[in-house]
Amino acid sequence: MSAAGSRLNGAAAIALALLLSLWFFFVNGGATFYFDSIEYIDRGHQLLSIIGFELSPFQDPSVAGTNTAAAIAQDGAVETVDGSRSMVYSLLAGIFFWLGAVDGLVAMNAVMAVATIWLSCRLAVRDLANAPQPSSIALVAVALSALGSLPFYVAFVMPDLFTPILLIVAALLSAFGLKMKTWELVVVTALGCLAITVSISNLAIGLILFPIVVLKAILVSEPRRWLGPSLMLVIVLAGIGEQAILRVAAKQVEDAEVVYRPFLTARLVQDGPGFSYLSDRCPTNPEPTCALLDALSLSDDPTRFSATNIAFSNELSNGSFQLMTAEDQINVTQQQFQFFMDVFLDRPIETSLAFASNVLRQLTLNSVDMTLQTDAIVERGKGATGMAWGDFEHGRLTADTSWLALVNSAQSILYALAAIGVLGLLASGRQPPAVATFLIMILVGIVVNAIVCGGLSQPANRYGARVIWLLPVAAVIGGVVFAARRKTDRAGIPDASRDTSSLGQRNAQ
Repeated sequence: MSAAGSRLNGAAAIALALLLSLWFFFVNGGATFYFDSIEYIDRGHQLLSIIGFELSPFQDPSVAGTNTAAAIAQDGAVETVDGSRSMVYSLLAGIFFWLGAVDGLVAMNAVMAVATIWLSCRLAVRDLANAPQPSSIALVAVALSALGSLPFYVAFVMPDLFTPILLIVAALLSAFGLKMKTWELVVVTALGCLAITVSISNLAIGLILFPIVVLKAILVSEPRRWLGPSLMLVIVLAGIGEQAILRVAAKQVEDAEVVYRPFLTARLVQDGPGFSYLSDRCPTNPEPTCALLDALSLSDDPTRFSATNIAFSNELSNGSFQLMTAEDQINVTQQQFQFFMDVFLDRPIETSLAFASNVLRQLTLNSVDMTLQTDAIVERGKGATGMAWGDFEHGRLTADTSWLALVNSAQSILYALAAIGVLGLLASGRQPPAVATFLIMILVGIVVNAIVCGGLSQPANRYGARVIWLLPVAAVIGGVVFAARRKTDRAGIPDASRDTSSLGQRNAQ
């Protein structure tokens, strides 16, 4: 086939992959959204207004209770801004609202997901003589993951799709940093910087992945082995920088303090060790977090101990943190890491068992149910504008979710088979070192996601399903590499993937 024909086929494969990643969006008749989606767009609207953009109202002010403020609470001279929601993603949402197409975020999701998968395929088979074209492999990988959760997160107006993007970036830098061309390094690093700045949980994931990428470099003796860790450090610093800029902006623009929801403290309270620690300590040795114990004592509703209710509820029956003064909120959130250490040292076995249980539970949660707006979420979006396709209402598939149980079962089977496939490919010993590293890093990334979201926050389907579609992608890439090397061995053709001695020279060309 001619070069022009090959390029045309490649473009067609990528176009088809994009359509497959968007199938849920088209069938549903519009994007899906969450409680936080409205707040991201609202905050982005506010930020652009401060900059000087002339914007129409985001929500009808006559719709009571739908406007969401950036402040968590106000208490006299103290104002707080919620740092748990990224300024970067808020600005992205605000820009798409300004363009009159908030659901343009869906198109962005699709392009980023397919591009990242294609780049992974390209790097995995670059040195294989008998491998298919990367675009063809990417099409198969997207098609298989489109049977899983990928299309649901492509259609989701939330930053969740950036988490698997970050995991792929870390895997690529760790596995293929030595063989990546300059433009590939720039693209991967840019994707990583964007991914880590759109969610506070992604920053935590990046901070855990960084030493793992460094460890891989320590364990191998290859030329330019520190390139991957160096670029991963750049990505981590971008995430830290976003938080630093948020603090400065909050102080300069609103004279406010940045407050993070006390997810870690709430997790310890719900699991038991945190509440027991406070109950024992506060009567005789009060500390800042004792204010939360006082707030929890205002009601006898058992649901008040839910980590979600502790962090978000402002109801008198089961709220606590949201009902506290802004000063107490600041003190509780600023102490949560110290509080974790204090509770762990006081109750190490109980805390460790609860943490391990939450991580393991998170690894089993992969339903797409939390990407589908509920009646309560639709009510939150009432009066909101800015969608180019559809509205902040139910779509065809979210209005009636009777299909969900069957989909959950089918997707669980898909993920189980993909996981077995990846582990089998690794056990075969026929994966090139770089590809084996990539597959291992994908598995490690899924576990790290469970540690951050399940162990330190709240086990939830949303957190598991957003990364689990990486298993089918990894299985396809590993399977293609396995088949290509086997074909090469039978034909007696030299396999460049086995020779790493001239890798630095090839990369420099």
